[in-house]
Amino acid sequence: MSKKRNQSRKSKCGRCKKVEMIEVRRDRLYKGVLIENIPATYCLNCGEELYDLKTVELMDRIAAKPERYTRMVELPVARVA
Repeated sequence: MSKKRNQSRKSKCGRCKKVEMIEVRRDRLYKGVLIENIPATYCLNCGEELYDLKTVELMDRIAAKPERYTRMVELPVARVA
């Protein structure tokens, strides 16, 4: 049933014109802040990722005042070369 539901949500990609767009949740580094669980529409064919206006506005608010929305996490970082 969920497979059928996902197929009904597919739409046409603006970049490659294929009907391969699906709804996903992603973690993204946005303006220096790691934002988790962002709703997006993603093209399985070309990788195009789109966010609606409400989501982008929320991402902008989070990036503008990260102390209000975020928590600090220590993370090991490795460098190659």
